[in-house]
Amino acid sequence: MNTPRDILLQCHRNAQPKLDGIRRAVLTGEIRPADTRLSWQDMLRSLRWHLVAMSAIWLFVLILRADTSRAPILAAATPQPPPPQVMIASLREHRRLLSEMTDAHPAEGERLELFVPKPHSESRGEFQVAWIL
Repeated sequence: MNTPRDILLQCHRNAQPKLDGIRRAVLTGEIRPADTRLSWQDMLRSLRWHLVAMSAIWLFVLILRADTSRAPILAAATPQPPPPQVMIASLREHRRLLSEMTDAHPAEGERLELFVPKPHSESRGEFQVAWIL
């Protein structure tokens, strides 16, 4: 029984003399290797799938950007932010509700004071220097 390797070698055995002739012709200088410069057509042909993909992406972007007929409607439908006074009042109400839910009530008449750090220029560090003579 023949192995696949043996079958391949039998099929291509008659190509051996032709390949030897080509090797000899190249070594003697009768045949020169083909010019390996890349032409513009070869370069564009090698980039064709990349160009197709990038073109499709740009076309998709243009289609999305062209649908701006609803932009004024969407801009008018966006709610305007409330005035600062309303926001501050709602934050105070939210803080009050949060303190009620967590039972963090201050004692009657006691006001919580926030810790405000002093500037570094006011803090003076005292240190002693000992001179050894």
